[in-house]
Amino acid sequence: MNIITQILAIVMTFLMTLTGALNSMFNGDIYPYESNTRTVGLQTLTRSQGVTTDNKSWIFSGNGQLTKVSLDGETQIAANKKALAEFEQYGSDHIGGISYYNGTVYASVEDGENYSYPIVALYDSETLEFTGRYTLISKDILFRGCPWVCCDAERGVFYVGNSRDAVELYAFDLETLEYVKTIPLESEIVSIQGAEMYEGYMIAATNDATRAVYKVNIETGEYTKMFDRIMYEPKLIDNFGGEGEGITVLEMEDGTLFHALDIGALFIDSNLRHYKPVEEK
Repeated sequence: MNIITQILAIVMTFLMTLTGALNSMFNGDIYPYESNTRTVGLQTLTRSQGVTTDNKSWIFSGNGQLTKVSLDGETQIAANKKALAEFEQYGSDHIGGISYYNGTVYASVEDGENYSYPIVALYDSETLEFTGRYTLISKDILFRGCPWVCCDAERGVFYVGNSRDAVELYAFDLETLEYVKTIPLESEIVSIQGAEMYEGYMIAATNDATRAVYKVNIETGEYTKMFDRIMYEPKLIDNFGGEGEGITVLEMEDGTLFHALDIGALFIDSNLRHYKPVEEK
């Protein structure tokens, strides 16, 4: 092992110790989960935004890339490191939440904090290559980016919403990508980062103060909190200590059902935490 490798190993060990300490200090109690598929270092960049599943593998989004891995989180099956290459004309630099439907990954795409060109782009779920299909959503609808997308196969639509002041959901046809309707929420759900459907309800994961997960009634706009992923609300620095990211739904042999992604305090580690079904209150 040469000196540079030794130095890098020491630095990484220090950073991992530091991020662990910061996570414990600022995150407080963690809602109980069954297991955790964790990444550290550069691999975190590929699993830092959204997660979905084709029932055979996990599919992750990073800022500008898509990656598919085995359900044990170990083996990379496919990758598209230049998933935004077709959107340079819009200044797109960020993939947010993603969702799977019928052999296709629907990806939310943003142009940084300009929020000028909210896009939902479609990728082949086997190869992760861009299909050539996308929709540019009007800023009259998405005035603050397109941070997530959720496919609803039962109703034949996908949903999107704004990152803040999200008092409405917007439904678009899964096939034509055309606007269908607006769904008012009973009140704002703060900072949705990703969502998937389960038993007719939308399960939405947020980056609010406690990284809460909500169960949303699509028909009425009513919702209930399922659980707070992080049970401590920061008092000094809002939302310090990492980020809550996307969520997906898959029944696993160990009894887990909800699989939620979050990023650690120093953004050098990611966690796909696997939760068992939550008892209704």
